[in-house]
Parts: sequence; structure tokens; C-alpha cells
Amino acid sequence: LAHCAHEGAAVLVHPWDMPSGPRHARYMLAWLAGMAGETHLTILSLILSGAFERLPASLRLLFAHGGGSFPYLLGRADNAWHRRDLVRADSPHPPSHYTDRFSVDSAVFDPGALRLLVDVMGAERVLLGSDHPFPLGEEEIGRLVRDSALTDREKAAVLGGNAVRFFGLTRLPEGAPAC
Repeated sequence: LAHCAHEGAAVLVHPWDMPSGPRHARYMLAWLAGMAGETHLTILSLILSGAFERLPASLRLLFAHGGGSFPYLLGRADNAWHRRDLVRADSPHPPSHYTDRFSVDSAVFDPGALRLLVDVMGAERVLLGSDHPFPLGEEEIGRLVRDSALTDREKAAVLGGNAVRFFGLTRLPEGAPAC
């Protein structure tokens, strides 16, 4: 990751090594619960290991699926950091301190979840995501964001402004859909 920061490369983190076995084999549970859990685990591992203290602040990390369970369980992680030496052993700050060190996509498929995601991460840290063309991908990319209760400024940021900034573009590429 330090090399990626040095090279100016953006890094998309998408779960794949999901739990398997009889409990996860049915009902697409590896996709429905496993991916969210793996993403949460990855973010917390970076935070609690102190990796963000060692990695350059210029590192551009983008986590798929709205950061998995992370935004929704951040209060639990902060509570543990404040109450247990083991949790804070390698991290000088609670997990909520690090939300400005990475971005997430908007592929959460629920207006309430999107609102919470923006409230936790900040509108400037949420990029349009769809999970298309995978089986659970958003069929009409950007619909959730466009139809949400986000402000016009937040919608504009999520639908393209944040991607321009995150990827160091001067504008959206030619042919990019005007979401």
C-alpha cells in the first residue's frame, strides 16, 4: 500500500476471500453477509493495527459495498477501543478518527443505509458504486443516489464529483454517464 501511495495509484478493495462452508452455502449468504464482514474486517485491521499511522496520508483507498459493515458498526468499534486495552494496543485513536483516510462506494441499495453512510463517512468520501455487472448489482446505476434524500450538493459529489477528485481527473471522462 505504501508503494501504491508513492506511485499515486488508487486502490479498490473488494472482498473475495469470503467465508465458505455449510452456513454460507445457502441463500447467497457468502455474498450477503460474508462480503460485508470481510470488508469491515479489512478496514478495522488497517485501523487497529496502526497501519494508517505508518502509511502515507496520500494513499487513496476505496472500499466496495459502502465499506461493508464498518459504517454501521463504527460505534461498536469505538466503544471497544475506549474500553479495552487490547483493541487500542496498536492504534492511538479510535476507529472513527480514521474515516478521512479512505473512501467507500455507494452500493448499499437502501436509502436509509445511504443516508447513514454519508453521515458516517462524509459526503466527500462516498463515490458512486453499483456492483454491476455482478448478480446483486444496481440495475439502474445511480438511481439510489438520485432518488435519495441527500442534498443536491451531496448527490453531485457522490454521482461524479468525488470520483473526479479521487482519481485526480479534471472532469468526468468523455462518454461517462451523466448520472
